[in-house]
Amino acid sequence: TLYIEESGPVTVTAASYAREYGEENPVFEFTSAGAYLDGLPEISCEATATSPVGTYPIIIRKGGVTNYNDSYVNGTLTITKAPLKIAAGNYTRRQGQMNPEFELTYEGFKNGETEDVLTKKPVATTEATLTSPVGIYEVTVSGAEAENYDISYVSGTLTVTTAELGGERVT
Repeated sequence: TLYIEESGPVTVTAASYAREYGEENPVFEFTSAGAYLDGLPEISCEATATSPVGTYPIIIRKGGVTNYNDSYVNGTLTITKAPLKIAAGNYTRRQGQMNPEFELTYEGFKNGETEDVLTKKPVATTEATLTSPVGIYEVTVSGAEAENYDISYVSGTLTVTTAELGGERVT
């Protein structure tokens, strides 16, 4: 006589993860609780390095598991914003001249992206005007927005120097 004893229940749970936008997915792992797990489950997630910020299910299925009294609990992959730094740079001009056009530099774009992915472009400003006295003025950057980036700013400076008039310095 052959007796087949039903094995106890086993629960297989996919681990949950968080990663930044633009990074590759981690190696998905699982845990099991209850009876001995015979075989390996199948784990998948539709998110890729180019998937936008959000939460994605990590699906765990029977795959090669041979247990009969088994259940599966999905995990989640949370994609967070990647850091993006926007810097103003440093400039010099003579007193009485117009401010230069401030060119911004970007550090942190992922997936070969450029400032074209910004949903709102940044603006660089300074308090220095045509008639501002000699001195150093802060150039601030603000206003950028992007779906997949956490934006920080680095201010620059505008140095206003003395103007020369007929070979003489005017201050």
